[in-house]
Amino acid sequence: MALSGAELRDRLDPKHLTTDEMREEVEEQAKLVMPPARDEKQKDPEADPKAQREYIFDFEWKDPHGKVWKGKFTNKVPDIRTRQLVGALRAQLGNNLPAEALDLATQEINLVIAHMTFSLIKRPKWAEDLGALYDFQLLQAIYQEVANHEATFLGYGSLTAAG
Repeated sequence: MALSGAELRDRLDPKHLTTDEMREEVEEQAKLVMPPARDEKQKDPEADPKAQREYIFDFEWKDPHGKVWKGKFTNKVPDIRTRQLVGALRAQLGNNLPAEALDLATQEINLVIAHMTFSLIKRPKWAEDLGALYDFQLLQAIYQEVANHEATFLGYGSLTAAG
């Protein structure tokens, strides 16, 4: 699900980074994304495709001009070594400046592009160059699928659009 302009502005507002002032709220939000205790009657998590390291998903998103972006993606949860490469690419995208030197929108864009450059091992032709896309909400919609898959695989439950 794509974020609205107001939701995107709220998400990029740095107040969410001040966890000392908002510790109780952060703790409550953390409880919401913790996976529930698994009881024996629950179905096997291995049956969930998102519980696998590789996850194939069909994507469809309509932009404000009415264009429909669709295609099949394969996401692979990155290992530690690959996460290091993601970090290096993220730094390169930021011209090797400290992250704090960049505005929050640029930080977010760099994070999303760097992560999906490595984690999306198959993607439609229109998504080959993620930086060439013009709408950040499109990029976010793809990333939401990736983040939900990885959160499920790693046992964190699934993420909401705001999470």
